[in-house]
Amino acid sequence: MDTTSFLNHIKASFERIFADGVNLMEYLPENKWLELKQAGLLLPFLSEQHGGRKNSQFEIQEVLRIAGHYGVPVTLRTGIEGALVLQPLLEFGDENQIQQGLNWVFNGEGGGLAITEPKTSGSAIAREMQSYYEDLGDGTVYVEAEKYWQGNSQSEFLLVAAKERKNGRLSKMINLLFVPKQYIQFDVLKSEGLRAVRYAINRVAAKIPANAVMKLSENDALGLRAFQNIFIRSRLQLVGMSHGIMESIVENMRKFAKKDIKFVAFECQEIERRYGVSQVLYDYTCKHVSPDASVSDKLMEANIIKTLSTEYTYDAAQILQKLLGAKGFESGHVASNIAIDFRPFTIFEGPNDMLYAEIYDQFTRATSQEKEQGVKLDKNQTLLERIKSDQRFTLTALKERVLPQDINEFLSRYTLSDADALKKVFLGKVVAKLFIFGQTAKEDTAAFLLKNIRKDILDCEYC
Repeated sequence: MDTTSFLNHIKASFERIFADGVNLMEYLPENKWLELKQAGLLLPFLSEQHGGRKNSQFEIQEVLRIAGHYGVPVTLRTGIEGALVLQPLLEFGDENQIQQGLNWVFNGEGGGLAITEPKTSGSAIAREMQSYYEDLGDGTVYVEAEKYWQGNSQSEFLLVAAKERKNGRLSKMINLLFVPKQYIQFDVLKSEGLRAVRYAINRVAAKIPANAVMKLSENDALGLRAFQNIFIRSRLQLVGMSHGIMESIVENMRKFAKKDIKFVAFECQEIERRYGVSQVLYDYTCKHVSPDASVSDKLMEANIIKTLSTEYTYDAAQILQKLLGAKGFESGHVASNIAIDFRPFTIFEGPNDMLYAEIYDQFTRATSQEKEQGVKLDKNQTLLERIKSDQRFTLTALKERVLPQDINEFLSRYTLSDADALKKVFLGKVVAKLFIFGQTAKEDTAAFLLKNIRKDILDCEYC
């Protein structure tokens, strides 16, 4: 099928499989999820070599967006099995691991990616990770791991992140292990939301075949970069999920909210403005990301996509819930489900405030392209000067827009070395919104972003 026919087929499959609706207060029935996968939902995440679609970032974003209309857990499961299972499996697995994994994904209960640990939480992919495997020399490895809050827990297998242990010491290198559920013990977690996704504490303390190890690289630095690449790509693609949810929010707003009250009309407009930003973020990923090209040079952009897409969608969900009053607080109501289920998106894969500080750090460092050209950044240059010299900004429409004088003056007051740890959060917010301001063509969306930038400037000045 061509792209249009394929996406129409996916839409029709959702309509048929969820013809009686979907109860997001209970675990998504495995038979319906399997039927969606067998209808082709995850094929854009697969290469043609393995029975998937021709590489198309647009198709990846579209299936995530379409799934978003049926609830946060539905698009989340699509993203988990697509971006966090199939893509790393195909990139790092051997042929036996790939074939077994594909069989379990498309004929069984699928798989998940196990990263976070109970004692280290958001630091789990850094040096604090304690999960390990040790080669026993008899064709087996001993694996000891405790993982926390993984979507698709209790499924057929997990890709478990762990370090190799030699002579009692843990390597800095992180690899993935293909671990079938027979080796995993599960303690089911009760969550406030996302009840249609299975979460658990997953424990592995077992000897498993040594061929379970998926070597990311023999080189520590390259291996860590490959591992980080999984999350950079996932953050870039996350906007497909959030944009589908945003569209669902807008549809329900238009269906239920009565705009004859001026303040209600204003609040509806606030949702529409956030939707406008979401569309810009969505278009950026479709145009500037490719599923078969490295995204290691897009860490700043990925963090901008992740923070702004989740922040604005969560804001819109809260406004919708408020507009619907008591109805929006009913258990199982669409507005209640979205508001509760979407909040974790602002936390997982890095809490947004932490990522804003990282955005600032990435903005004030030389890009890989600048390093290749021998460019060294002068830490005494102002933020405004950096924006004017940074190709990530100058290649956008920002060069054609005139920033208001007050924002120019603020950017001229700070040099790249001025910010402390707290100010980095607010300056990162300014940088993120300026980057998207340079992408937008609609005046109303641009004005909304400027209003938000001014708020971030005030927070920065008074923190």
